[in-house]
Amino acid sequence: MNLQQQVLESLKKSFWDNIQMDFHDEKWDGKHFYLEIMSDKFIWKSKIEQSRLVYAALDEYMKTWSIHALRMKCLVPE
Repeated sequence: MNLQQQVLESLKKSFWDNIQMDFHDEKWDGKHFYLEIMSDKFIWKSKIEQSRLVYAALDEYMKTWSIHALRMKCLVPE
């Protein structure tokens, strides 16, 4: 399983509810990623709290530098 598949599985485990994601390598170097994620868990959360939830789910990848940079957009379902 490649890094992108591992990250998607980690996010699915943490955001088990209604979730939609787009996760891809922005610079084609395997270190700089973009994540657009929509989850019910973001309802009534500030942007900072939403980001913290994502970073908590990806903690092992961030600590080991598997992901060097992550640009994200967190969305709430309508």
